[in-house]
Amino acid sequence: MRRGLERTNVEKVRTIVKSLIFRMLGGRNIGRLDYLLGRQSKNPWGGPFNGQNFRQRIYTDVMSRVDFRAIVETGTFRGTTTEFFAKSNLPVYSVEIDPRAHGYAVQRLFPQRERVHLFQGDSPEFLNRLADRPNFPKSKVFFYLDAHVQDSSRYRKPPVVEELEVIFTNWTEAVVMIDDFEVPGTAYSYIDYGPGRVLNLAYLEPLNYLRLFAFFPVVGPEEETGAKRGWVVLCREDAINQILSGIRNLTRVLTKPAD
Repeated sequence: MRRGLERTNVEKVRTIVKSLIFRMLGGRNIGRLDYLLGRQSKNPWGGPFNGQNFRQRIYTDVMSRVDFRAIVETGTFRGTTTEFFAKSNLPVYSVEIDPRAHGYAVQRLFPQRERVHLFQGDSPEFLNRLADRPNFPKSKVFFYLDAHVQDSSRYRKPPVVEELEVIFTNWTEAVVMIDDFEVPGTAYSYIDYGPGRVLNLAYLEPLNYLRLFAFFPVVGPEEETGAKRGWVVLCREDAINQILSGIRNLTRVLTKPAD
């Protein structure tokens, strides 16, 4: 009994010490140490886009057909997909709300800091700040939305809905890929936080006024690799719709309301 109490007390002391160290160093510096000391996996989901090779090919195909001027990502996490985006030689802007994950990504991508710009904070606010930058491209930007949060109570509307509203009212000829999205008729996994909080087309109904086009993968999860998470690609302009319609591995779902 005494030994058990001693072990319990030792664990309590260790927990307190760890908490104090974390507070002193801060989440961002802890994240830097995580990377430098190899304490966290660089590819926890198996690689870029959750290790999904088919999705990587679709992304490459889209990039080859549109003359993009920048890439914007919400949800950096540890920078795996961000690092993949940097191979495009386009400027990459990414935001992460968690200080520790942000610090990890900053250290990981430090050699590419002139092209990869990392921020820590809220994704809708980040997108609004980019929209206000006079020198930031306002057309032909590729957006990857992966900053999904379970507790959305502090937002005036669902974060993904707000992100898309900011994007499609400030950028023209934009292409948006959303991770963790329900792909109709397939067994891809997706975010489901309960009734009315499933990440699917119905979730985006507040944006019907934008008259968006939605594209899904033609390949099911049985032919995909990695985490097999669902996804969707969105656009607004007819010109971009025509380009994406020409990619045979994408299938379009009409989401525009009737006139």
